[in-house]
Amino acid sequence: MHARHLLRPTPIALALLAFSTCAAAQTAATAATAAGTLDQVNVRSKYEREDLPVRAAGNKAASGARLGILGATSIMDAPVHVNAYTRELAEDWSALTLQDVLENDPAVVFTTNKNHLLQNFNLRGLDMGAMDIATNGLYGIAPANAVPIEMFERIEVLRGPNVLLSGMPPGSSVAGTVNMVTKRALAQPIADLTLTYGTHAYFQAHADVGKRFGDEKRLGLRFNGVYGDGEMGAKDESQTRRVGALALDYQGDRARFSLDLYDSVNKIENGSPGMFNFQSVRVNSATVIPGVGYLLSPPDGDTNMFRGTHGRYDNSGLLARAEVDFNADWQGYLALGGSEAKGTGLLFGTRAIVTGADGTTRGAIYNVHTESERRTAETGVIGKFATGSVQHRLQLSANVLKHKEGTVNTACAYCYTTNMYDPVAPAFPAAPVWGGYTVENDFRSLAIADTMGFAGEKLLLTVGGRYQTVKQTNAATANAPRTDYSESRFSPMVAAVVRPWGDWLSLFGNYTEGLEPGQVVGVGYANVGASLPPKQTKQMELGAKLQAGAMTHTVSAFQIKRPSFTGTAPAALVEGGEQRLRGLEWSMYGQVLQTVSLLGGVTHIKSEQRNTGRDTYGVPEWRARIGADWQTPVADLKVGGRIVYTGSQWADSGNRLKVPSWNRLDLNASYATRFGSTPVRFNASVENVTDKNYWIGMFGDGFVMAGAPRTARLSATVSF
Repeated sequence: MHARHLLRPTPIALALLAFSTCAAAQTAATAATAAGTLDQVNVRSKYEREDLPVRAAGNKAASGARLGILGATSIMDAPVHVNAYTRELAEDWSALTLQDVLENDPAVVFTTNKNHLLQNFNLRGLDMGAMDIATNGLYGIAPANAVPIEMFERIEVLRGPNVLLSGMPPGSSVAGTVNMVTKRALAQPIADLTLTYGTHAYFQAHADVGKRFGDEKRLGLRFNGVYGDGEMGAKDESQTRRVGALALDYQGDRARFSLDLYDSVNKIENGSPGMFNFQSVRVNSATVIPGVGYLLSPPDGDTNMFRGTHGRYDNSGLLARAEVDFNADWQGYLALGGSEAKGTGLLFGTRAIVTGADGTTRGAIYNVHTESERRTAETGVIGKFATGSVQHRLQLSANVLKHKEGTVNTACAYCYTTNMYDPVAPAFPAAPVWGGYTVENDFRSLAIADTMGFAGEKLLLTVGGRYQTVKQTNAATANAPRTDYSESRFSPMVAAVVRPWGDWLSLFGNYTEGLEPGQVVGVGYANVGASLPPKQTKQMELGAKLQAGAMTHTVSAFQIKRPSFTGTAPAALVEGGEQRLRGLEWSMYGQVLQTVSLLGGVTHIKSEQRNTGRDTYGVPEWRARIGADWQTPVADLKVGGRIVYTGSQWADSGNRLKVPSWNRLDLNASYATRFGSTPVRFNASVENVTDKNYWIGMFGDGFVMAGAPRTARLSATVSF
């Protein structure tokens, strides 16, 4: 076999390499501990809050996460596969948005271009958008397009459907829960200024200021402000980011209050990368555009397909929470908030059909106006009690989420000829006339969950359920009448954690469900007007968690079954299809040596449409993210990197076009020093070090995206 094939990073090779590295290094760590040279000590620093689980060794991940209705739970006690990423991980990669952090998670692949105004991704084989991100445990607060990372302390990723734990998100995703934990004022004052430069000419300033007030430091204030502007994304494309976030909190003896507010603006000028279809596409009943029929080599990652265009997304949100201790064992809480978003210009529809072997392309372009409004509230009680030798942690909650949305656009649907390798600037359509909200969702639920501890809590059993009511109204259009939908479903959860030999090993299993709205059957079907039931996605998962030295590993096997509606007019539309996902996941974080830390894992998923026998498009069978950091002998100098691997995947639902696997090398470094008495930290990172061109993944049926080119960022943080 040729040497270059031997060196190609496959997911199995990456897993074996990481496992062997962990095993060898942990053996050395055990010996070093015995010799008294490696004692793992977790201490809190100014980067940590007293109310959050402590950071794990290596500081890239936390030792616990919030699990919705189950509250903050240690990773080893969690009956699900979950990871929590820290602020330090974001800083190591000079992260700007949520995408920059989630690229470290092996269960995640993104389905929109890097630096796109919208950020959508695939988690455990199921799609999720930014609107379905949770904030401090509640949906309906986060920005609707791209989540700025600067105002958050932790990013918690819970894999798989879990309507009991978190309820239904606005976009009804069942992929899992990504929860963003906002920053708070810390025990020590903080005043950081971070200046960032990114290729090709993007500059950003980020101020992070926080302090606690009063003799007992009960009142806290934290402010994060961001302004960035310059070339980013496609060649000659300019982007502007503005973020302002304020966090207030009060810590009383028996009561706690918090208030989070934010406002963010994202703007793009003069372009965007594109998404390409190589198959024939039917534009309307009379027009079919013939595609070239096979995959061509990808263009440069910064190819600008849409010069002369512009787009803007404005978001604002508010979240208030109050907690009151009735006594030492019982607590009540109330949380409420909401958000509003408005997007205009080139937001989506950056699509093209490749018609010739030389890259000749028919382009489509949309000028969009979209607005959304979300309002949410939750109240509940949490209590601890015992029945005999059994310890209980019981929570009851009531939740409401209201979501309104409307979108209009003016389109140039494949109306001009360009080339994917040498594009021309299209004529940008005129702005559409906003017509008001067209979709209204009203989600209400009651939930109960009891975690019972048996045999000195060697066995933790969680039993619960959520009764969810789904109401949906769709406004009348030229092609369809107004529809009103209302259905209710009960979604149970059963989960267990067993620790037979001590705290270092946990065996876990769960049965969970996700819930999506059904629909009112439209004109043309035999059962027109019928209300189809909500779609219940069901997951079964078994796994183990291992703490070996200063490393934590989670390995799980899962099966997810997600129903779909099938039928061809004039026959009836019924619940007859099913997507089945079967997978294995391994994730890990921590230190293998006192100077070496690891983060990442490998995911294997086989996703099939049971009614057709075809594989699900856009779900790569293998995903691997293996990152390492080395604290060099030079004081406070750390270097690291990661290997990103994504396996081959079908580009279309007909399984006619397959996108090959790809891998990428990213590197980073950080150095902390002082200028006089002022601490300064430098961070540098380079993504796609070899500047390779590759197809990164899918957006929609048939559309593939090119990966971003080599991108460097350099930041300097001054702590006053």
